Amino acid sequence: MEDHTREHLNDLLRQFLTTSEAEVADRAIQEGERILDDCPAPTPDSATIIRIKREMVVTALRRRRVVRIIRRSLAAAAVIVFAVFGLMNRGHNGRTDAFQAAILPAVLWETDNIAADDLDLTYFTTQVRQLEAQLQAIDATEDEPAGDNTIDDLATELIQIDGDFWKG
Repeated sequence: MEDHTREHLNDLLRQFLTTSEAEVADRAIQEGERILDDCPAPTPDSATIIRIKREMVVTALRRRRVVRIIRRSLAAAAVIVFAVFGLMNRGHNGRTDAFQAAILPAVLWETDNIAADDLDLTYFTTQVRQLEAQLQAIDATEDEPAGDNTIDDLATELIQIDGDFWKG
């Protein structure tokens, strides 16, 4: 272990243990390191390393695919739920559209902005816009293979795959 790392470890041990206990723990750690250095672990052959890296890449791609499917399913379910609620509210009282139009206040027909004056229409318009924004965000993240976030994630995964993770 490097000197500055050993110093940091000793400082940490002294924060939790008494000075004598910290020295005993430090000697035990040094003895454990000496034993590990005397008995190195065997290295796997190159075919095993290649197989492990391939499995890691396949697993990462499978996870991304599952996340993409879940996002699309949730977006589709949200659209269906809002459509069902819209249809239920429309046919709830059993009146015809002509009758409903006749009972609307004349103020709504005389205004220039019906969407702003009708609270139900404003609510549903806002919900539809939020759904559109969410769907566009989902499509943007899936259709941008060269996005900054995707490149960073892929680079991190490749570094982890390329590293010797079993050495500790």
